[in-house]
Amino acid sequence: MNQIQQGDVIDNQYEIIKKISQGSFGIVYFGRCMKRNKNVAIKVEKQEMASYSSLNKEIEILTLLEGVSQIPELYWYGQFKKCNVMITRLLGHDLTYFQKLYQKFSTQCVYNIAFQLLWILEQIHKRNIIHRDLKPENILSKADSDKIFLIDFGISRNINQKTKKKKKISFIGTSRYASLAAHQGIDQTAKDDLESLGYLLIYLLQQRLPWMNIDKNDTQRLEKIGKLKQETKIEELCSECPNSILKYMRYVKALSPQQSPSYTMLRGLFLTTLHNISDQGLDWTLQKSKSHKQKGHKKLKNTQNPNYQSCGTIRREFLGENLQPQNVKTFGAQDELVGTSDNGSSAQQYSAMTNQGSIKSIGVGYSLSDLHEGLRINQQNIQIAQISTFEGIVENDPSMTLKAEQQLMERENQDLEIKYNLLHFKSVYFNFKNPIQKSFLRSNDFKKRT
Repeated sequence: MNQIQQGDVIDNQYEIIKKISQGSFGIVYFGRCMKRNKNVAIKVEKQEMASYSSLNKEIEILTLLEGVSQIPELYWYGQFKKCNVMITRLLGHDLTYFQKLYQKFSTQCVYNIAFQLLWILEQIHKRNIIHRDLKPENILSKADSDKIFLIDFGISRNINQKTKKKKKISFIGTSRYASLAAHQGIDQTAKDDLESLGYLLIYLLQQRLPWMNIDKNDTQRLEKIGKLKQETKIEELCSECPNSILKYMRYVKALSPQQSPSYTMLRGLFLTTLHNISDQGLDWTLQKSKSHKQKGHKKLKNTQNPNYQSCGTIRREFLGENLQPQNVKTFGAQDELVGTSDNGSSAQQYSAMTNQGSIKSIGVGYSLSDLHEGLRINQQNIQIAQISTFEGIVENDPSMTLKAEQQLMERENQDLEIKYNLLHFKSVYFNFKNPIQKSFLRSNDFKKRT
């Protein structure tokens, strides 16, 4: 029986306050670091499960992943009252908590979750770690943060670590979201984490999966779920989902176990073009953001020019040119997702990371001297420029070769100058009430009359 209880202090600084959750392998407590004055999560392994060394494996994995953001930060580990204990940073509520609050997530919220998880999975896969247990209970977030975190590496695997080869491996994972390979007893790779993510995203959007009706007490439940995953067509599985999910699943299913996934291309499926920052958050942060903006709007109503409308623009890689915007809001194309800026406003930033890791981004705006040129753009150029780099890739066969993908990217880069002109044109179009523009047009009209 577990002797650890509320009020215990571990390592003379970590106080156990209350139980948060309990699983088959251990119990998680809410705690407080008295020295740092920070909230912590205290994970205690059940004594009867110590022989499985699950907690020791998780500690080993988290040590290997040190420095990767959006996973648990390890504070302390060791034995306390003959129990194995691990203490990490407290990261918030899981997705099941937010599901109960919102019933169903918006498509944009699910896209945001997908985008961030793909970045996290890429980082851990680079360090040869396969998670093997993606599910809503292992994805956390805070009510005041746009970031999500991936936790519970207890059954994760280091693919560099040699193990005894077996003809068939026992099922590992959660049956609802596990990959087909997990059901078939095949060693899991990065492809399997991505397949599990696909099932998770479909569930978050539809709130159901075809194999959820199988009785939990059925002795052949795992085999039946595996058979359904094998026989259900991707088109049928994604029938009520956005097209991006269908493209994602087609690409992942076409991957071979040894193939390295194109994480950048997959993240591109969940990017939306020409969207304002406020459309890019999570449902629980957008709710607060909207109420905050409504309050702020009342204060600014009397001071702001009613004829002026701002235009949100995208910062994108642009052939290394350094063009300066004028009085235009921009949002970044960086690999890290940022919560709150210095002035307190939400500043969710999305990744447009290249394979080399270098990013050249610009802010595209418009100035008075550019106004006349923007108005002369013809319709043909507008249609060409509407194709974004990511959209150009994902509209093609997702199983295309790397060479074909690179050629496509080069062609897309040739259109960036046209796209820049289009953004000038759109800035003018959406800001037609701008008093500066009105003044400019009046002066031109006066010249024509004289």
